[in-house]
Amino acid sequence: MYSSFFLLIRALLICYNDLEDRKEGTLTMKLVTIHELTEATYQSYVSSFLHVGEPLSPSSLDAQGQSYEHFVKKLATSKEEAVLLPGHVPSETLFLVADNGYILGAIHLRYGITEELLRYGGHMSFSIRPEERRKGYAFIMIKLSLNHLRAQGIFNALVT
Repeated sequence: MYSSFFLLIRALLICYNDLEDRKEGTLTMKLVTIHELTEATYQSYVSSFLHVGEPLSPSSLDAQGQSYEHFVKKLATSKEEAVLLPGHVPSETLFLVADNGYILGAIHLRYGITEELLRYGGHMSFSIRPEERRKGYAFIMIKLSLNHLRAQGIFNALVT
């Protein structure tokens, strides 16, 4: 477990250094729910993974053939304990978006932990759009997400 943690810290430091080295203009980013996205923006994000032959990540983004409307409802209810499947914890999927609405990445936050999540999954799983990697966006998304978890009362987050 600790080796994964140290690899993450090393990756974050590399991303932070890359971010510090960039001199171009400022880009404003924030975490948003799926309700703040358009279907076209979401489909564009999904297509970027399909285009390079990668599985969609985090797995909470897999609509499994559902309509977009049904998928949005499914994501919206994932925080409600009454509708959770056995073994699942309240969770939320957020998107890192640029100020123009372009999705840079997605992160699935879990507001609880089970024995299974202690071994695989932890409090968060995330991915950056393939063509936007190695630009420091993962560092920013994780930092914003840790702030979000703190606001929900989770002060020690497990990243596996």
